[in-house]
Amino acid sequence: MTPAEALATYLRPRSATVSPVPLDLEISSHIREQGVGPLVYRAMREYRLLDAQPAGVRNELARLSREEALIEPFRRDEAARMVGALAAAGVNALIFKGTALAYTHYPEPCLRPRVDTDLLIRKEHIDTAARVFESAGSTRALRTSGQHVTHQFTYVSTRHGLSFAFDVHWKISDPQDFANLFSFEELERDAQPVPLLGPAAKALDDEHALLVACTHRVAHHYDREILIDLCDIDLLARRLGAPAWDRVVTMATAKCIRRVTLRGLELASSRLGTEVPVRVRRELSESAAADERTTAYLAAGLRKVDILRADLAQLGWRGRLRLLREHLFPHPAFVLQSFGRTHPLLLPALYLIRIARGASAWFRPLR
Repeated sequence: MTPAEALATYLRPRSATVSPVPLDLEISSHIREQGVGPLVYRAMREYRLLDAQPAGVRNELARLSREEALIEPFRRDEAARMVGALAAAGVNALIFKGTALAYTHYPEPCLRPRVDTDLLIRKEHIDTAARVFESAGSTRALRTSGQHVTHQFTYVSTRHGLSFAFDVHWKISDPQDFANLFSFEELERDAQPVPLLGPAAKALDDEHALLVACTHRVAHHYDREILIDLCDIDLLARRLGAPAWDRVVTMATAKCIRRVTLRGLELASSRLGTEVPVRVRRELSESAAADERTTAYLAAGLRKVDILRADLAQLGWRGRLRLLREHLFPHPAFVLQSFGRTHPLLLPALYLIRIARGASAWFRPLR
């Protein structure tokens, strides 16, 4: 049994036939990367199973839970402050992924660990949003930029001695196969308010959020089994009624993400007991989704070079040349910062070093 499978036994409904598996120190070392420390700790306390765990496991779970509980009020206030500042500047931002779900679906927001707050804005608001963050004292994080290589930037604010990261997207994902699945206008039309994050805060509706959760785990995590991603899918799926499931199937079919959506739902069902209607499984699996390019992200042995090929196939020849240039020769300021250098005469050598160091990574399996 994998660490994810063992941890999942504590997160299934109490009536589940799968009994919780005693944890050991080896499994506990995976708790942080699986993102479910506070959830497992809460379940153990509720089921009175905590005392049966080794002291090291109890201490690790308690520590992770305390950390999240202590930081959450500050994280909430900072998210509300920045969303409000963006709105005051005329930038409507949709909160999605972890922070949105923490405040709309989890029993307590601190039960959903996360390293940043994801915001989606219109492309034409990129410059205004950047000015808002900088005016608020935030610092832009070092990351590559370009028209095709990425569709987001990151700002980090420091308050009360704590750092808070905001990933600001103008497309929901970087890979070309997923980037344009949903427009801002489409998502904003059905967005729901999040009162706990301020009057300007809005998050995706359940159906769109479910599809984004299913695509995110393959577009960014390459189908790796990360338990907190499955918890997101589970909580979203449990809220859906028959009309909402119909809408999910319709959108997944129209967006050519049936197999990717089914994969997320089946994993959540297997690990967490998520109830997925039989007809939904059947309709999502129909015709083997052979026409869906996104199915390639579920293949064993997926490599960065395979994603690059998929990205190139989605672009015209000008876009292909630009994407290759953005990968090989990112902005000089980014390269100089990456190497801790300031003299531009060093750039040719630094570009060569960067290409040589990164070449092998393009051909290694991503999971």
